[in-house]
Amino acid sequence: ESNEEKVPKVTLQRIDKVLADRGLGTRSQTFELAKSQRITMADRPDAPHEERTRIRGPSEKVPSDAVLFLDGRVLPGPTPLLLVYHKPKYMLSVMEDDKKFQDQQRRHLGQVLEPRYVRSGMHPVGRLDYDTTGLILFSADGKLTQRLLHPRRGVEKEYVATVKGQVNEDDLRAKLEEGVETTEGIHRATLVEVMSSKGPSEKREDPHLTSIENQEDEMDDSEDYDGPYSDVRLIVSEGKYRMVRRMLHNCGHSVVELRRERHGVVRLDDLKEGEFRKATDEELEWARSLL
Repeated sequence: ESNEEKVPKVTLQRIDKVLADRGLGTRSQTFELAKSQRITMADRPDAPHEERTRIRGPSEKVPSDAVLFLDGRVLPGPTPLLLVYHKPKYMLSVMEDDKKFQDQQRRHLGQVLEPRYVRSGMHPVGRLDYDTTGLILFSADGKLTQRLLHPRRGVEKEYVATVKGQVNEDDLRAKLEEGVETTEGIHRATLVEVMSSKGPSEKREDPHLTSIENQEDEMDDSEDYDGPYSDVRLIVSEGKYRMVRRMLHNCGHSVVELRRERHGVVRLDDLKEGEFRKATDEELEWARSLL
């Protein structure tokens, strides 16, 4: 038996496709760019000019992770398989708002993702409600997105919900495990823990909220409520519209704030609201295991 480590197979692709996948233009634009012979390649970003190889045309094949230069300037690297984002409250989980609402200037994910990533086809993996904060993944791979979201795969999503009232942990755990009936069907969840809470982090309501969310199954008339509150940590493996809010409301605990903290093995941890981070090696290994 050989003790030699397996060398990862290098994927070779046409240079015009590699450039397009990195968001550097449409396929026809990158075809012309490669045809101009202004692209060079090396094995590291700081390679001197004499160590760089000139690309002779658009059909030439290069490693998908090649270090590339345009007119001597290093080009962006490959589009990542996954990006992690901490979505703020009152932001749409779409890349572009519906034209009929564009005069309202509602925030959306297409405004925060780097333009080259948008051009390379990165997209949000599912959605978070307009008034929900927390972890949302971006993927460049449609197959991975499908597998992260399909109920049959059972990829867990973990939330912390701030709810009204004091919660009987054993009672709520039993209800969630048995299944809670909502207008969207019967849904189940696993209760992790219940903690005391100081209440919602902000009282401000967004003027667009009622025009976006159908809050049937969630309505609560006690607008002047000032406590007590509880934080409920729970895990679901489905992603139905406003499901967590509906379930908890129908268990007698209206949700005033909701945050997603985990999707599969990817955790929000201390990522600040409105910021991105790259996936770790461990997270990328998990994502590739789904493909």
